[in-house]
Amino acid sequence: MGTRGQSSAMGREARDPRLDAVIQTLQEIGNLMGRQAQERAANIAQATEAATTAAVNGNQANQGQAQLKPPKFDGKGDPEAAPRWVEELEKAFEVLGCTEAEKVTLAVYLLQDNANDWWKATRGRVFPEGTAQTWAVFSENFYGKFFSESAKERKLAEFMRLHQGQMTVDQYEAEFARLSKFAPRMIDHPEDKA
Repeated sequence: MGTRGQSSAMGREARDPRLDAVIQTLQEIGNLMGRQAQERAANIAQATEAATTAAVNGNQANQGQAQLKPPKFDGKGDPEAAPRWVEELEKAFEVLGCTEAEKVTLAVYLLQDNANDWWKATRGRVFPEGTAQTWAVFSENFYGKFFSESAKERKLAEFMRLHQGQMTVDQYEAEFARLSKFAPRMIDHPEDKA
């Protein structure tokens, strides 16, 4: 009987307490990550439910939440549609607390027609197998296709030609704000205007 007790005591002494601390810390991290994932899923479900409820009820107080539904993008028409679409998506991402991969997944879900065909054809080149999906990489490729350098240059030229003319101050201010996003360097560094 004495031998058995000594054996147990020796087994405990031989075990490194630092290893126990590392294992406990890893278990706590795993539990925390699980709780965070559950909270994120609950937040997304809650935001989606609120948007759906607002859309069904047509309640004025809930109309703002219904706007959470970002628009679909088909890749046709006005080149300004691409940056507007990205801007709407980024607002939704912020409200929903999306991860990088979730941002790409939601964006791809909203692509239709020409834009969806483009994505199917280029997805493998943009994100080769085993590559992490990031919003920065997706949006860079998206802009390369749907908001070309020539379209950016046309908008910059339009900004540079902007004059109040017959517009009211409010109309001019709105047009300035709309076009200024295509000339961020000129806004940030006015000395570049020359």
